Amino acid sequence: MKKFLVCILCLVMALSVVACGGESETKSEGENAGTAQEGGKPSQAGSDTVNSLAGVTLEVAVNYTGDSLTAFQQICSAFESVYGATIVIDNYGSDYSSTMINRMAANNLPDVFVTAGWSLRRYKDYSLDLSDQEYCKDYDESALGVIQDTDGKIYVCMVSNGVNGNVVNLSVCEAAGVDPFAITTWDEFLDACAKIKAAGFTPIASNPDAGLTSNLAGTFLTYKGEVANVGEALKNGTWDWEEYMYLLKFYQTALKSEYFFKDARSINTNDMYERMAAGQAAFIISENTASIATLYSLNPNGNFTFAPFPASKAGGEEAVVSGEGDAFSIWKDSKNIDAAKVFLNYLATPEVSLKLLDATSRVSCQKATMAVDETPGTKALAVMQNNYKGHNIGYYNIWDREYLPSGMWAYMGTACNKLFADYTDSGLRAVIDFLRDGYKNVYVAE
Repeated sequence: MKKFLVCILCLVMALSVVACGGESETKSEGENAGTAQEGGKPSQAGSDTVNSLAGVTLEVAVNYTGDSLTAFQQICSAFESVYGATIVIDNYGSDYSSTMINRMAANNLPDVFVTAGWSLRRYKDYSLDLSDQEYCKDYDESALGVIQDTDGKIYVCMVSNGVNGNVVNLSVCEAAGVDPFAITTWDEFLDACAKIKAAGFTPIASNPDAGLTSNLAGTFLTYKGEVANVGEALKNGTWDWEEYMYLLKFYQTALKSEYFFKDARSINTNDMYERMAAGQAAFIISENTASIATLYSLNPNGNFTFAPFPASKAGGEEAVVSGEGDAFSIWKDSKNIDAAKVFLNYLATPEVSLKLLDATSRVSCQKATMAVDETPGTKALAVMQNNYKGHNIGYYNIWDREYLPSGMWAYMGTACNKLFADYTDSGLRAVIDFLRDGYKNVYVAE
């Protein structure tokens, strides 16, 4: 992690009291807290005047826990010491979504709030248009595919991305004579798996979870040039799930061919990472770039990178599926809009962004930060973008956030376990029926 030394701040004094489950925490003067960057005021924070926001109180709602919450507290403390404002953190934890829905119903939102992946579908009507802010001109294309509305507007300051695709063990691929950067379709992926298995490796290290039955689905069902185009039916509640069989047939082939570990149903995530790091497997499909840091921690001499999801047919879009990582909106009716803009500009500076990235292990999404971010996930994304030049790659929001109603994630996880337990034709039909019924149960027209 590069650290930036800028002009020296006065000693930061703050309180470190963590509030949970919707309680607020206010940082007071006179108690020590860390700074948001190495001893200095951010270079692009929107104001050069110390204590320029004295007397202003900003309410900021987050869903952070652990190291992420600690890092955010320290950032807020440093902002307070520079600008003289008071930051009140509402930490709603696991109750974040339900609490914010209730606050929207009452039209009483915090000045600033984490969007948790829903800046367009849930919060757009309550959020200030931030398209004119300088950080919006610096977003990487992987971010714009997630947060830019159809009219070009952007409603968030997004500091980081949660990027999903396939994680690759390049050493295993090389030993098997496979060039992962030449794979463009799932059929080509399965051909590569056959070579990898023949070379004595397990092609796929993944274990069953909701991501396997959700994150890949768009490459068969909704993205440009794929075998099906059912996005509108999904959104309006009329889809019958029949085309989902394309995805299930892909898994059926992989499972019958023994491209997963034989004990895939019972291994946990740590087992998956350890086997991948040890060179036993070539791919983890439907995986976040954050896992690359874990793999290198297990095997510093390994060679791991990131790849997009292949397309379901030639000419279809290979997909990088991203989520709003650390992303913040301003309530459009806030009485402190100007101060909130200063705060978001502060968060967007590389020296501050890197503090959050260090705690969350997410990927940079602003070019200025990406240029100096040495974390494995961001570097792997850059390798992917360089090696896949000329490929037909689309950047999309996480599929279930875009197309599935709230409440479907649990169904997707159960469906994956059903699939791995029985991948006969009748087993695939049972998965379709289960998901269709679940979809009907949770769908509510928006």
